[in-house]
Amino acid sequence: MVVVKFIILILIFWTSCQIGMRIAGKYVVRANNLIQMKKALKILEAKITYTYDMLPDLFFDISNRIKGPVGNIFRNTAARMDVEFAGEAWECTIDDCDVFTEEDKDALKSLGKLLGSTDVQGQINQLNMVNCFLDEQIKEAIALKEKNTTMYRKLGVIIGLGITIVLI
Repeated sequence: MVVVKFIILILIFWTSCQIGMRIAGKYVVRANNLIQMKKALKILEAKITYTYDMLPDLFFDISNRIKGPVGNIFRNTAARMDVEFAGEAWECTIDDCDVFTEEDKDALKSLGKLLGSTDVQGQINQLNMVNCFLDEQIKEAIALKEKNTTMYRKLGVIIGLGITIVLI
């Protein structure tokens, strides 16, 4: 009976620690995804400036270079461009993704307004504007990550210990 109780207490403590780690991990993932998106948009800017490839081809190329959720965003957008305009495809894909906050999504969707519908310089200017906003979002995400990851990890351990002590 004591062994079963000990195992249950260890499981409760471990579960509490894992919950804290997962909550902390969300802050890390957001910061990494914003950095990956900025990198992808820089690649897009260079490709638009120096190549005259079609947007779906550019997006597929970027999706092959950038892995993870950001690469999937570019892959899904390129696939949607077969049936939708580039701006609509971009906005729908950004709406469907769940790796960014609403504020991040709004800034990224603003790119869709001019994507494929203006000249090269207009698209470059819009990309630069979105990149400037992403710089601020990255700073904010990193600050939140530094502040909250340690807190949630420790909170998970403390709550797990508290529950374990109460149940002993």
